[in-house]
Amino acid sequence: MKKTFVCAGILLLTVCPLLATSNSTLQQKVEAEVKVATTQNKGAIEKNLRVDFEISESFYDERYDQNNGPYRADIACKAYALDSHWLILSGTCMRYSSGDIRELGDHEFITRYGRVVKNKINYTNNSNVMLIWTDEDKYKSPFVNVLATSSPNQLFKLSSNHTVKINTARFGTDSVKTRTLKTGSIKGNFFQLDESWTDLSGTATDPLFLISPEENEFLAAYNNGEIEYALQMTANDIFNTFDGKTSKEWFSLNRNDLEFIKTTVQKNRPNDWNKIKQRLFFNNTKIPFFSK
Repeated sequence: MKKTFVCAGILLLTVCPLLATSNSTLQQKVEAEVKVATTQNKGAIEKNLRVDFEISESFYDERYDQNNGPYRADIACKAYALDSHWLILSGTCMRYSSGDIRELGDHEFITRYGRVVKNKINYTNNSNVMLIWTDEDKYKSPFVNVLATSSPNQLFKLSSNHTVKINTARFGTDSVKTRTLKTGSIKGNFFQLDESWTDLSGTATDPLFLISPEENEFLAAYNNGEIEYALQMTANDIFNTFDGKTSKEWFSLNRNDLEFIKTTVQKNRPNDWNKIKQRLFFNNTKIPFFSK
């Protein structure tokens, strides 16, 4: 009987240190991941950049059964540095304008097509985000974190202990404003903000950030406004270029957007991935989504 107790004691003395070592290693790993995730990027929301595009576009007029163009147009979009070689923008930057062309008045009879970006840039986009990359080490920190959520409901939950801010270009400004998310406004992937008629609302390509208690800043949504622009068809068109329209609606980023970023980076500048993946989060602002 005594031998049994002795063996049990020896077994505990052997196993307990192993368990302690295992738990300690796991804790160190978690702490290391959290430390990576909490790298300070305070002030990132204020460091927006303007990206100008010259595009070429044609349109088909069903009323006269004729193609027109191509014609040149200028647009500009708000961008943020994701890394020293990368910019992230709203996917609405490359959305076709629904505005009438030269005030023809019957846009339902006009189909835009054949858009070509004339600038010599590397870019790609999905419906929510656009990425630009360069071989030149040109963009400076603080770099943005990107927060995707499973639905706007999760974004609302996170806003209970995070500060919501937008950077709006309304009236030609670059103004950072604190906002709250509007209860009951969620429709699919879209939601609204609590705003009075005196508040500066968001415009096309304006971002929404969640600021963590540790003051880390996460790009989480974009305004759903569109950029209206004039195709340069006559000399008079030089006085009418582009205008970012306001929208009450915002759309949250999702998991597919994180996968899109991953695929784009690994395809075009794979050496940048280990840095960028530390800035991509899903449903939380503590541990990066691709940390494992």
